[in-house]
Amino acid sequence: MKKKVLIITQNFYPAIGSAGNRMKNIFQLLSQEKIDVEVLTIEPSYPNKNMYKDRMFWDEEDVNQQEDKITRVPIKSRKFTNKLLSRLFFYLEIMYRFILELWKRRKEDYDYLYVSTPPIFIVLSALIGRKLIRSKLILEVRDLWPDSLLGVKSFDKKWIINIFRFLEKKMYRTADIIVINSQGFKKHIEEKLKKPKDIIYLPNGPREDELQAKKLNHTNFKVIYAGNLGLAQDIDRLKQVASELNKHQIHFDVLGYGMRTTEFKEFIDQEHLTYVEMHEPTTRKQSLNLIRNADLSIAFLNDEEVFTTVLPGKVLDYMTCETPIIAGVKGIAADLIKENETGFVYNSVDALPLIEKILEIRENPVILEQLQRNCTNVVTQHFLWEHNIKRLVDIIK
Repeated sequence: MKKKVLIITQNFYPAIGSAGNRMKNIFQLLSQEKIDVEVLTIEPSYPNKNMYKDRMFWDEEDVNQQEDKITRVPIKSRKFTNKLLSRLFFYLEIMYRFILELWKRRKEDYDYLYVSTPPIFIVLSALIGRKLIRSKLILEVRDLWPDSLLGVKSFDKKWIINIFRFLEKKMYRTADIIVINSQGFKKHIEEKLKKPKDIIYLPNGPREDELQAKKLNHTNFKVIYAGNLGLAQDIDRLKQVASELNKHQIHFDVLGYGMRTTEFKEFIDQEHLTYVEMHEPTTRKQSLNLIRNADLSIAFLNDEEVFTTVLPGKVLDYMTCETPIIAGVKGIAADLIKENETGFVYNSVDALPLIEKILEIRENPVILEQLQRNCTNVVTQHFLWEHNIKRLVDIIK
């Protein structure tokens, strides 16, 4: 008899970003393993809802043909003068609507609810749903929350943070199985458990077909940044990189989205950075092509302890595209880059050492080719979705 799984997630295809792509991969690959998978999500809205009226983003025909397995809950847009209040009501509405959907399914025979965090409010709806449906719960942790909230310095109300910490422990202890996308999360979670339980490492990475595409030929040396431009990223250092690359007449592609995108665009215009090109958010396939068209890539995270445990999805996307990384990161991501020699890592907040290394590599194609080969080797050996999904399949079956 087929096992039946309901995935509960805010982010799902065609939503751009690593979270939406990750949940799409899990949906597809579990389905291919003869597991009956359904999805409960919201209508795609990040970074803006109107973007998804363009059919360009609906480019996975395999998923399109399974829309009957996907429930997309509409969320009303509320405008508050306080952005934090807007965010809170947004999450509370998702939680409320998910609980209503789970109540309708209370007689369904699901073996597992698979819920992804952050945000924690969606997990709370799954905890209620677990009681209604009497199924087991698989908790996926993509971020150490609320620590990451403190890391971006967007919220510091101690009494509320303490409530969040209580809820964090509750969700770890209630889950039957925990899935993590970074080994850096494991110790943190184990310290909050009362008794040991299965913790499965299921990292992001490429699909097999994404590795078949080859580097694109181009004449000019190019550098790229692709990913979120938010509070967790070191935007000030990225601005410095953009200015320095412009001085050296090196083309810099920025495929960015997030709350600080406008700030970065205005900086480019004010400084007249003619060698810096901003790209609008696009599909994963087109994003990967843009990365393949670059020689080097840039990755930054803020210098906060919580981010040392994170393995950014864009780092693996860069490696997938054989585009070596010049990074301002620490911890797990830094270790991966250094140990596998897929790029160079710098701790200094000054961007000049990064620029010097970029200029050095530009003049040494032999080094660049070796770094590219290393990128392919590491993702092939350790990060292929088709291989790693077996860990989850074995548990479910």
